Amino acid sequence: MPHFIAIHKFHNDAARKTYCSDNGEPISQKEWAEFANTTKENVKCRQEFVGDDIAFCHWEADSKEAVLGWIEELGVNEFISTELHEQWRFSSFYKQS
Repeated sequence: MPHFIAIHKFHNDAARKTYCSDNGEPISQKEWAEFANTTKENVKCRQEFVGDDIAFCHWEADSKEAVLGWIEELGVNEFISTELHEQWRFSSFYKQS
């Protein structure tokens, strides 16, 4: 599957806090990974980096439209705007061959 990098901008601080919690409780890395990588066959969010007003996500998906459709289906657009770019190369310290 192709790789994508998303630049997500939170609408405001309250949106960031809501996005990063589950009923007011922080989401654990394990909970996030299980949800992000098992809930949709053709769209996987592999990594997430969240800052004060911007988040970056590494996605694997069939297409750009699949990622944007999944973000919309989840209702995440309520909290963020998304700029998405397909990447032709993926190298990582964590993926050494």
